[in-house]
Amino acid sequence: MKTGFIIVNYNSWEMTEKLALQTAFYKNIDAVVVIDNASTDGSCQHLKNMSHRKIHVFQKGRNAGYSCGSNYGADICRRLGMEIVFIANPDVSVGEAHIQKILDQFADSDYSVLSGVEHDTHGNMCWPPLWKRRQYWDDFGDCFFLWRCFNRKNFGTELDQNAGVQQAEMVKGAFLAVRLDDFLDVGGFDEQIFLYCEERVLAEKMESAGRKIGIVADAQYTHTHSASIQKTYRKVSRQMCILYQSRLYYHQKYSRIGRWKYILLAAAMNFSVLEYQIRDWLRLRKKYKESQ
Repeated sequence: MKTGFIIVNYNSWEMTEKLALQTAFYKNIDAVVVIDNASTDGSCQHLKNMSHRKIHVFQKGRNAGYSCGSNYGADICRRLGMEIVFIANPDVSVGEAHIQKILDQFADSDYSVLSGVEHDTHGNMCWPPLWKRRQYWDDFGDCFFLWRCFNRKNFGTELDQNAGVQQAEMVKGAFLAVRLDDFLDVGGFDEQIFLYCEERVLAEKMESAGRKIGIVADAQYTHTHSASIQKTYRKVSRQMCILYQSRLYYHQKYSRIGRWKYILLAAAMNFSVLEYQIRDWLRLRKKYKESQ
């Protein structure tokens, strides 16, 4: 199976370069496709200076978001003759052996989407290893601090460490692999979503098409959470605005919520953004005092 590896970059060329060069030397990766989403920091020129025959660097004329960049990379991989494609954030690291474990499962199963188990930079397994696809009232409750405190662990389930591959409702968007024909057949990611929630949409599309999603229990990757996003959106409140916009769009299009549910969820999200803005202000105030 010819295998591609897509990295979507925006103003994070150092992380992207590190991941591209790492995976380009793997024997089980045939092509590394780097998509620069119209970076403003000279990323594209830096990335085009990478000298490796497997690395292909393309720049989009505008930053239309992670989903659009990933779909663009998938189309390039199709033209390059790839069959399996990994899609990863720049702030991810994965070993060659773990790539192979995922590829072996594609060869021996009919799964359309697979991933490994996410770990943090200290080597700890991130919760949840298996994500549940969140429903309307989950996202509504998540807008409130107390609900988040008491319900955080309800977003996922435990992983069966003895399973070769375990079926999942969805996998995390930071790192996943797709059977390219299946990914393109369902239309890839929804390009109306700029950032976040792309894995939800993919899960919805795959389920509707009768395709399977899974986690390979003995494969893992390391994710430096939000390292690339925070370079562009330093305030948590700004990140949450984008997340909430994506969730609202998801529920409107895919959950098909009515007008009143839309208004209720939008109001709760606006309240939550105000909470995060206060927290950002308190954080900045604390930093200012410490610098005096």
